[in-house]
Amino acid sequence: MAEFDPAPINSDHLEIEGLQVVQPRRGVVENNRIVGFNSRDKRSRPFNLMRTQLAKQFTEEQIRLIGVTSATPAAGKSFLSVNLAASLSRVLQVPTYLVDLDLRRGSVAEELGIEFENGISDYLLGEDLKLRDTGLRLEGTKMAVFPTRTVSIDSAQAIAGGKYDALVQTMRNKTAGAVVIFDLPPVFANDDAVLSTRLLDGYIMVIDSGKTTRRQLTDSMEMLNPVPCLGTVLNRYAGGILDSYGYGSASYDQYYSD
Repeated sequence: MAEFDPAPINSDHLEIEGLQVVQPRRGVVENNRIVGFNSRDKRSRPFNLMRTQLAKQFTEEQIRLIGVTSATPAAGKSFLSVNLAASLSRVLQVPTYLVDLDLRRGSVAEELGIEFENGISDYLLGEDLKLRDTGLRLEGTKMAVFPTRTVSIDSAQAIAGGKYDALVQTMRNKTAGAVVIFDLPPVFANDDAVLSTRLLDGYIMVIDSGKTTRRQLTDSMEMLNPVPCLGTVLNRYAGGILDSYGYGSASYDQYYSD
């Protein structure tokens, strides 16, 4: 009997122009404080500054596949992932893709107010789908979203298998140089983040101000080693008189006003 020669598992093409176009539900983006699309909103400033720092690494070090995680749940990593991807999509010469890999608590679609038929979880769990069947382009932007639905089985099985390797390989080789942000699970929630980052170029660690401990931070970064940490983000920092950057200063209100 002739030996079966399977087709390459990374045969998808993911040009953003070929993805289904969707429009977020009216008011959801604003209500969820997704400000990365609007450079006139002063709340977008931290994401724009982060975008500038990352852009240097995109061009100089060819770092394109980046995970966003936190030590513990509810640190705001998904909020940061969506806003960072939105901010990046406004200025880069290549598209920005946002992949929701928090298979147990995925929230990217909810944050953006979009509905979807096929998700990343369906692709990873062996459904007869092409990766492009799970991608959605946000109308009027250079940003694509790959949402997920919550899985009821061990999510590590989906990430440890060959389909995840194929997903990353496709994102790296068949996206016309796009920057890809992966919204990952928290490190201590399960081992999904460790399994996910092994194939990425680096990760960003989100720290919940006043809640994440030094021990949690150092232990989580040790667990993700040797994948490089590209930076840490202190979320929910209230600022005040010791806020040297003056994020809360009224002087910025005038700068961002029409």
